[in-house]
Amino acid sequence: MRNGLRPALAATLLTCAAGASAQSFSGAGPAPVLMLPSTERAATVTPVELAAAARPVPAGAAETGPTLRRPPAIAAPMRLWGENGRLSFPLYVTEAEARAGGRFQVGYVAAVSILPETARLTFSLNGIELGSAAIDGARGARSLGFDVPPGVMSRGFNRIDIAVAQRHRVDCSIPATYELWTQIDPATTGLLATSEGPSDPADLPAIRGGPDGAVPIRLIQTGEKLSLRTVERGLAALQATVLAGRFIQPAADFGPTAEDGDGLALAVGRVAELAGSVDLASLGPVTGPRLALLPRTAERRPVLVLTGPEDADVTAALAQLKELSRADPLGTPRGLRALADAGGRRVSDGETLTFAELGIPDTHVSARTHRIAFDLALPHDFMPADYDKLILDLDAGYPAGLAPGAQIVVEINGANAASAPLGRPGGEAMNRRAVFLPLRLLRPGFNRIAIRAELPRTDDQACADETGVPTERLFLAGSSRLTIPPLARVGRQPEIAETVAEAFPYAGSARRPTLVVPAPDRDTMAAAATLVARLGLAAGRVLPFAFAAGRAAITGPTVFVSTARTLDGTVLTAAGLDPQALLDAWADHEAAPSRESGPALRRRVLRTDGIAACSALAPPLPEAVAEAAVKPDGKRGVRTGGPVLAEAAALIAQGITGPAEDDLLTLVTAPTAASLREAVACLVHPRVWKRPEGRLTALSSIDGSVIVEAAAEPRYVATLPPAPANLRRVAAGWLSLHAGLYGLFGLLLAGGLAGSTQLLVRNLGRRSE
Repeated sequence: MRNGLRPALAATLLTCAAGASAQSFSGAGPAPVLMLPSTERAATVTPVELAAAARPVPAGAAETGPTLRRPPAIAAPMRLWGENGRLSFPLYVTEAEARAGGRFQVGYVAAVSILPETARLTFSLNGIELGSAAIDGARGARSLGFDVPPGVMSRGFNRIDIAVAQRHRVDCSIPATYELWTQIDPATTGLLATSEGPSDPADLPAIRGGPDGAVPIRLIQTGEKLSLRTVERGLAALQATVLAGRFIQPAADFGPTAEDGDGLALAVGRVAELAGSVDLASLGPVTGPRLALLPRTAERRPVLVLTGPEDADVTAALAQLKELSRADPLGTPRGLRALADAGGRRVSDGETLTFAELGIPDTHVSARTHRIAFDLALPHDFMPADYDKLILDLDAGYPAGLAPGAQIVVEINGANAASAPLGRPGGEAMNRRAVFLPLRLLRPGFNRIAIRAELPRTDDQACADETGVPTERLFLAGSSRLTIPPLARVGRQPEIAETVAEAFPYAGSARRPTLVVPAPDRDTMAAAATLVARLGLAAGRVLPFAFAAGRAAITGPTVFVSTARTLDGTVLTAAGLDPQALLDAWADHEAAPSRESGPALRRRVLRTDGIAACSALAPPLPEAVAEAAVKPDGKRGVRTGGPVLAEAAALIAQGITGPAEDDLLTLVTAPTAASLREAVACLVHPRVWKRPEGRLTALSSIDGSVIVEAAAEPRYVATLPPAPANLRRVAAGWLSLHAGLYGLFGLLLAGGLAGSTQLLVRNLGRRSE
């Protein structure tokens, strides 16, 4: 049967199935007060509304049945390509959920070119395999359920693994393996828990996120006015909440009530201030600082309360939350390792990591292609340049019979870095086979290294029956290792990658950073709060942002969040932008087009391995264009060069504003307030947050990809005490980035050597009288 269809026909069989009100602040202008207007429905669809639309469990389900608690968003693509693939998530459960067990649901869509008789999806929890099921790609969106016995989970973080094994129906060539894919649906994947959810602030990581992994956080606004001090206190509480809950994708907004929905509400203020917005009766008499988590009810989401009789008590409650955010997380060893690696394994200079330490055990490969990947988090002041190399030492072996073209390919951040041929006809046992990888492909912060083995055999053309014991094609040992050389460490400005990596220089500045929102309407404030929360998570601590509304001086470490038309020209110029060119490019963006939403958006996101928060930025692409935009590794292309402003949904720009090391302006802007909020919601997704770099990044209006422009001559800032070895590496890196000067310097050295040699030779030997 497998040979009865033409491979070209099978290659085209891909499945296409899957299936709030936004209020605004009145313009506050330069006044140091934010005004709350009447309710008004916006024309755009927000990420929070998308989450509510895609929620498979109705409101009030906590009392009537199990609720679906989804794992957090991760930086890895949700599409598993090829014949083997694996995804890992950290998932937090409460003590009650761990005791009761439950059921884990996996939603997916798969290519119909997968042979259903051999395709399997396997679910594991904390290293224990709890079941597997057949993958059926011909019936559209599907879901599988796996029972989780009581006691298998522990309170805290647990590790979830979803693995697939899949073969092609009719084509057994290497290219056909890239037609195989299983798309995990984050909206319908998660733990079906029967508990009412967390009631202890220590269990904040158990708060239910939205369909794309985002955790909506509503900052309760009390009264008609918000003072600047109230905003600053709310931003500090928001950052502490995100840190305590390990919410890698926050989505903040402001509102007067804690409406029902995913996520939680955050109420910060004196008891008298909160009484009209939150029912505090369950807290009893509040006579001092109080930090409490009010459980979810049928009418509202959970509410985290920081209160007390006086302002000093509220400040003390905030200090308790900050202390909670610094506490060590709970969980199983595998769960804590998955949590730590979610943002990349942190590495330092001169470190060697084995595959086993990276979670990759000894592997016997019988598939035609095999792919593994791991993530590294480099220091924010890492200098990517060719002053040294990564060394990948492979301990592996392959038998006789592999066809010409068999190889191991290494990619760094989606770019080919090196390859190792597997070309000996009689097979080979490799011991410490060194593969050298360029440092220039790495970047500060998050990096993904993928290793792909292509293992064709001469008998693959016949599509032999694989129901028996498959033939091993490669053995890859867990003792294989990656050696990271001593790194050049120096800060560069402007460089957005260093800011998204560790909030540099805002986290380490001796001066208090400032958040400026010239026109603080509700959508712009939501974008600003979300960005501040994500910067605090990148820094690993609460950043003490001062808040400024209206016109503000550009001094010291400053972050501007605003629409382009409300920005002063001096701000745009300081950020390295041409004010008139930007306004002209975005002139047609004032009238926002209609957005796709609901089931149509979900189907398109699944079809293209998209991101729901980013796919809402623009009308849908034609289907043929959308399919062509997807690459086998699930990553969109990143173009470099001058950004095309008209195609950008938002801009992130940086500019140096003074001689001090922290005199840096970071600007996030978009054509309208609604599009600014949507763009920031896309930006903080872990698959997008790692992409901005250079002095200017344009966020695509299509899918969250970026167009970047590097600084021509960045300023170098010392981040470590002077050391000769580091200075030598920095100098070598600078010369590698300036090849012309390096060549000129080499010619000058050669000329000097030639001249000195000539002078020396002329004065040696005998001279005739």
